[in-house]
Amino acid sequence: MSDSDDPSLYAHLYQLSVQISTIAIGMVIPALLGVWLDRLLGTVALLTVLGVFLGMALGFWQLLKIARRS
Repeated sequence: MSDSDDPSLYAHLYQLSVQISTIAIGMVIPALLGVWLDRLLGTVALLTVLGVFLGMALGFWQLLKIARRS
């Protein structure tokens, strides 16, 4: 059995991809929600900017959680 067939490697890669996806989704959804609310309420990018900052904060928080586990 070669190193590339190691099931623990695949499990680790799967876990890493889930973590990256979680961070990306957590950063994008608040921004998209801000865009939608700006269009709905007629505000000019105010809620979009707030959504971007909230998404960045959530992304960094997730990264810190992952770094603490390592």
